[in-house]
Amino acid sequence: MSAPREPKLVQAPNRAQSGATPKKAGTPPTRGTTPVRNNTPARAAAPKLHSNGNGNHKAPSAVPQYHDPDRNLTSEDAAEGTAAFKNRVSEITSFRVVARVRPFIKEELAEMEGQERRSIVEMTETKTILLDPKDNWAPKAQFEFDASLWSIPPTHRIVHTFQDTRHKTYATQKDVYDLIAKDLVPHVFNGFNSCILTYGQTGSGKTYTMMGHYNPDAPCGGDGEEGIIPRVSNDLFLILKQREEDEARMKQQRDRTKFRVEVSFIEIYMERVRDLLDPALRHTRGNEQLQDARIRQDPYSGPFVEGVTKYEVENWAQCCLLLDRGSQHRTTCATAIHNQSSRSHAIYQITVLQEQVVPGKNKFALPSFKTQAGRINLVDLAGSERGGFQDYVKESAAINTSLLALRRVIDNLTERQNMLMEQARAEITGGYYQERPLPQVPFRDSVLTWLLSDSIGGNARTTMVATLSPLVKNYGDTLATLQWSSKARNLVTLVKMNNQEMVSDGMANKAGTLDNAVRIQRQNLDSLRQTLRKKQEDAQQLERQTKTLKKTVDKTNARVKVITDDRAALIIQRTFHRFMFYKKFESYELHYAKLRSAKTSAGASASDFERIRKEAEAREQAAKEKLREAEAKTDEKAAAVARYEQTATARAERRREAEERHAKICDTINAGEVLRQYAEKRAKETAAAQAAMDAEKKVRAEREQKVATMEKTIAESKSVEGQARIKQDAEDLEELRKKRDDIRTRRNEVINRLVALREKHKKVCKNKK
Repeated sequence: MSAPREPKLVQAPNRAQSGATPKKAGTPPTRGTTPVRNNTPARAAAPKLHSNGNGNHKAPSAVPQYHDPDRNLTSEDAAEGTAAFKNRVSEITSFRVVARVRPFIKEELAEMEGQERRSIVEMTETKTILLDPKDNWAPKAQFEFDASLWSIPPTHRIVHTFQDTRHKTYATQKDVYDLIAKDLVPHVFNGFNSCILTYGQTGSGKTYTMMGHYNPDAPCGGDGEEGIIPRVSNDLFLILKQREEDEARMKQQRDRTKFRVEVSFIEIYMERVRDLLDPALRHTRGNEQLQDARIRQDPYSGPFVEGVTKYEVENWAQCCLLLDRGSQHRTTCATAIHNQSSRSHAIYQITVLQEQVVPGKNKFALPSFKTQAGRINLVDLAGSERGGFQDYVKESAAINTSLLALRRVIDNLTERQNMLMEQARAEITGGYYQERPLPQVPFRDSVLTWLLSDSIGGNARTTMVATLSPLVKNYGDTLATLQWSSKARNLVTLVKMNNQEMVSDGMANKAGTLDNAVRIQRQNLDSLRQTLRKKQEDAQQLERQTKTLKKTVDKTNARVKVITDDRAALIIQRTFHRFMFYKKFESYELHYAKLRSAKTSAGASASDFERIRKEAEAREQAAKEKLREAEAKTDEKAAAVARYEQTATARAERRREAEERHAKICDTINAGEVLRQYAEKRAKETAAAQAAMDAEKKVRAEREQKVATMEKTIAESKSVEGQARIKQDAEDLEELRKKRDDIRTRRNEVINRLVALREKHKKVCKNKK
């Protein structure tokens, strides 16, 4: 089967420019102001009919004329089937609540392998019983709902506490849809609003209930795993096809009712409304920044999202295409309970518009057009969660805040209705009633309650599905879900048929088309201006970040240079100290050798020699202490260098991220070659510095080995054997000195004889002359 055709874009997103802008014609009212009622709706058969975001579709016409249904009513207008009768059709309905327990998944069944399988929830037709696993699976509480759906198949072999809760079958996706949503689809064609929402903790099956697993290329329905949203879309077009066939069979072409189906898809994330069908995100990967939308309040039709994207769909496959496209951009992440949890509330809205041509009263009168709109909101709430990952604390807080606001709204609505019923009962029976103020309903405490105010406490048939988890570890969250869901059943809503409006239109069709084209062009122009402004802001921000990064890099390089210079200075200083130590050591050895070879003076004694030796040892010890201090300082500087090198990876990562941002600017100025040369230079300098450091480490190791050898020699000299050798050397020295003295004595005698001979020779020579 070929891919479905792209649906027609009916309303493009309204990307408002930042800053204050003057109001233009057709601009929605801002928050806090009262919007002006526009009672001039255009015919719905115009090629492009635009919506104000709440299902009541309006467009300006050339010569609009509004007919009040309450004006000049007669007894004939009260007959069933007339427009006046249908305009006053209303129905009091209760807030339907259905409980559904999900089955165990494969991972949970694997963990329970070899153990007794039990569910903390057991169900009958309408009753849901909560069991306490800490009290031997005794019943903790019992809750009454409109229906209780057991979705755990018999193949899981669950052990039941109560025999009457055993189920031979289980509720499939088809059973859930038939019970909850099937009867709501026809009411949309009658002008009624409907709402279906799922409530429960994370991982309890809300998204599976609403969406399930669907294939746009395959037929929908039957026992497949399609959720409520795909099945509602499929049944809606089946009914639409049947009605069109009936219209074609029973009416002429000009009298037939024209139908149009529009779809929008939004999410509420961190208390902000975001458009999931924005055409700008069509070819993205799903992780781009979404465009935020604004909520407006219409005093007649309730809240709506300003400028949300709307598509006109023609079949079920196009609905699934938009559903899949929006789901790709929905915010999800892994939490402590579920590995792909929805972190936002999603609202999928389907609007059915009907347009009927009313002939003129005479042949000179222009025909009129009667329009009617009905919508159905399909809401997938984010799951409540206790705790979670540290990175998603803000998301969990925003989700829990909106869900608490929803609870407060329903509680206050229920209390308000109970007080009004007590007051009415007292007025009818004449009983006593204590006057007390009615509680205010805090719809605007949260964006979720504000958008759903018309569905929760206004004009809509609302059904809530309370999804439950059978796991023991989710006992507390399951109990809270059941307690609050049972309270929601007490809520009562008054559902009315949406107003049918008539427009006398001579040129409304063309006026609507032209107005639509002008509006789309203005939106495109605003979008281009905003995109250009955003590009300029991004360029300025990148330039500022580049300057900041350059300053940081310069400071880092300066710091590296200072540390490198300090390290080189310490190495040189340490080398100098060792060199001086070796010099002093050699001088001490030479002095010691001189002492051994020197002649003992007349006044020298053993005590003087001992004193000189102790002084030499003291100087040697002082030199060793200075050497240790220099080595300690060197080690400290080396540790600082090591700490700095340890953070090199983190700095390199930050530098890589900054270079990615900086690359955009570098591409515009052709700075790639400069950066490459700079990188090569830095790489060479780093390699040279590393080689120098390795050479210094090698020299240091050799010198430490020499010092160890010298210390070993000194230690050997201080031992007993060394002292004995020193004593022997002293005795040998004395013998050598004696021999030297004898030799000197003989030498002196020879010199004296030589002198005498010279004198004698001089005298003989003198006499001969």
